[in-house]
Amino acid sequence: MKIADALNIGELSIGTVIAGKKGMTREIVSIEVMEVPEVGSWVTEGVLMMTTFYSVKDDHQKQSEIVKGLIEKNASGIVVKVGRFVEQLPKEMIELADAHSFPIISIPINVSYINILTPLYEKLYEEKKKVTQDLLNPFHPFIKEEYATVSEALESLSDILNSQVYIENCEGGLLYCTKNISPDGWRNSKLLLSKPTHPKYKELSKEWSKELKHCPFKRVQFSNQRNRLIIPLISKNNIFALLHLPYKNQPEFRQIQPQNIEGVIRKCSEIVMSEQLELQKERIKDLEEIEFLVDYQNFSNDPKSYTLLFFTRANLGSSSFHPSNVMDGNVLIRKKIKEITYDLPFERNIVFEKTGHFFVLVQNSINDQHALFQFNEFLRSKLSDSSISDMHISISRPFQDLHSFDDRIKSVIKIMEIGLKYRPDEKVYAYDKLGIYEILIKLSSDSLAVKYAEEVLRPLANNDGILLETLIVFLETNGNVSRTAEKLFIHRRTMTYRLQKIKELINMELDDPENLFILRFCLKMKELI
Repeated sequence: MKIADALNIGELSIGTVIAGKKGMTREIVSIEVMEVPEVGSWVTEGVLMMTTFYSVKDDHQKQSEIVKGLIEKNASGIVVKVGRFVEQLPKEMIELADAHSFPIISIPINVSYINILTPLYEKLYEEKKKVTQDLLNPFHPFIKEEYATVSEALESLSDILNSQVYIENCEGGLLYCTKNISPDGWRNSKLLLSKPTHPKYKELSKEWSKELKHCPFKRVQFSNQRNRLIIPLISKNNIFALLHLPYKNQPEFRQIQPQNIEGVIRKCSEIVMSEQLELQKERIKDLEEIEFLVDYQNFSNDPKSYTLLFFTRANLGSSSFHPSNVMDGNVLIRKKIKEITYDLPFERNIVFEKTGHFFVLVQNSINDQHALFQFNEFLRSKLSDSSISDMHISISRPFQDLHSFDDRIKSVIKIMEIGLKYRPDEKVYAYDKLGIYEILIKLSSDSLAVKYAEEVLRPLANNDGILLETLIVFLETNGNVSRTAEKLFIHRRTMTYRLQKIKELINMELDDPENLFILRFCLKMKELI
């Protein structure tokens, strides 16, 4: 309790600070009533002295010496009933107190000591009780510290528990975790938004969220793994995430009390919400930056080169996470992408979202294009140890303008589609590493090539696409009629009839190697258009 706090408690609140006003932050450790002139032998540091100066009421020098002695003992301050036995305090005392920022508080003569002492003693008792509780709380070092990021806070908890720590949303999706994660009976993956491996994770997550509305933690154990505390993170009285704290069989965690956990809940909830807010601000800033850049380029001749990166998961469905009322997993994915691309040696990297996917626009000077060769290995290395290592990245060819930005996006998505189809085991697909598909991608923007492919295949567009499907399988089996019929689950006679129909419609013999090459080319172009 500080002097400033004491001035708001009980009848001391009607007192007046007449000297040492800069000492309001002095700590009060104890409170004593003094009516004897000697203070040196029994005064202790942090004591708040109360007196009427009765024993020295006629000796101004002695009064000043008492204050001097209190200052030397580093007392917190003195409370004086001015007007009871002394009408005013000596000037020397006031100057001495001001010089040492030692508060002198005057109280009216009709205020009894008991009405001041009782509430102050109660406050001191509460504080000392809290200090004792803090000493017994294994999480106290965590609660009293300040953390810049959620990851930093989790690493601190991990050090206290000597265990991995992670945060999941209420459906079990992983939001944050410590650097090292190993199977623990609940989950075995550190992938962002990944689900637990426990067969009943859905039911348990729902059950915990319900129970934790009425208690600050739940203690659980899976098979022979460590015990753990499940702690709710709360915003506006709603649980938005669950903090998992596995621990060894230490007694301080076995005997943990609800009041020990409340500070952890408050601290972690505040840090997570604060980071969410900052990440949302970054998202808006990046969106504004990309919009400005595209608009600016339309009116500028500034020679810049750009490369577009596309991040997605293997199914090419939306990579986004459907946000709850509080947590938005998309900003966490953006955060990880920023971490991966942060060290790219270029002028500017802007992460943005479009159609439920994530892109990075990399800007570099026109003379820096040789540096683009660094992309592939750099990104592969960064991605491998990341919590989004299940994502794939495609890299566009360099371009010098943003006039057809949507077309650039379609192109880099197409590179991803080709990469996932023909090289699914790879993680990074660069435009210049796709072999023949690099040429096909270029041709897919050539209107004559596109028109030719469409005209060749147009006659097969009828019949619900059956003939087109037959041709595709026929070419995949290198013209083997029997194998094509087997793969399509049709009779060989039906197969022969379909091939004859195809020949008539496209006016091509299907045993001519040149015709087969043309048809393969047109089908590949169809995939890319």
